[in-house]
Amino acid sequence: MESLKGKEALYGQEWFQKRAFESLKDLGEGRWDYSDSLLLYVPGSDEKYEEVQETDTLYHRLITAPEREYLQGVAESVVSELPNGFEYIDLGPGTEHKEQFIFDAAKNQSKAFVYRPVDISNRYLQLSTEYANQQGLPTDPLKSSFEELPIILGRESQPRFVSLGLTYGNYEPAEILSLLKELIGENGTAFINAQIRERVDIEAIREIYEGVAESMAAAKIRLLGLDPEADIAEREVTDQIKVWYTLKHSTPQLESKGVKAGDNLLVFQSLRPRMALFEEALQKEFPRHKVLDEGGSFVGALLQSKGLEVENHWV
Repeated sequence: MESLKGKEALYGQEWFQKRAFESLKDLGEGRWDYSDSLLLYVPGSDEKYEEVQETDTLYHRLITAPEREYLQGVAESVVSELPNGFEYIDLGPGTEHKEQFIFDAAKNQSKAFVYRPVDISNRYLQLSTEYANQQGLPTDPLKSSFEELPIILGRESQPRFVSLGLTYGNYEPAEILSLLKELIGENGTAFINAQIRERVDIEAIREIYEGVAESMAAAKIRLLGLDPEADIAEREVTDQIKVWYTLKHSTPQLESKGVKAGDNLLVFQSLRPRMALFEEALQKEFPRHKVLDEGGSFVGALLQSKGLEVENHWV
């Protein structure tokens, strides 16, 4: 099993720069997909995300707080579908400690598990590991990108519970759901949640991201050898919650890939799907799924490939 040791060089500045150029995808007509959300977590940029989630911000009121309330409300239902004895693989634990809701529900239901937070940030891994250890929980932190996890984890020794929160919206649904299917194997369960478009004030959400986009993406833009001020002509946050940058200047290395001045980069996305599209995406990749809807702006789902015995309330 991979751990924190020996991973510093792998996830250093050079690794990030290489991944940045490799992640660029040509969308045609001078548009490029540079939305790889892992690249937002360049070493040393952690504080930008913690600032956004401070409790006196609109982001906290419209996004962080409703998600916490939702997760707390469904935790018992989520854990009731899990076996007694599982690996809890927490994708991107962050600093909000939303994993506590699963900890409490598992304790209430007398279900044992090993907690495995997954991140490329030493800071977040240390915080989440220490937090779980203080409660006497067995932990095994994994410093890894999400894409590498299937290889690192190998075959499951016990059922896996893989949890992914709002980060679900940073990916195209087919892409992230396919990865989750790999991670859970035949006998595991995944949980995802999303903020539903028709249940929020999209213009308010758009304005939130418009306010933080520049600071969040600055380090990511520098990975391409660009100055986030001098080399960017325009910034736009669409009501799809997609952040687009128009280049004022390019560089020889970018031009060798076809990226020119005047081209548009999709630097970040945090999609808010409509309920019908959310369920449609689940049905395509996970015919066995159960939607957990508490009536708020966040809706989640439990996903299984096959293997575990489930009741007939699963699709």
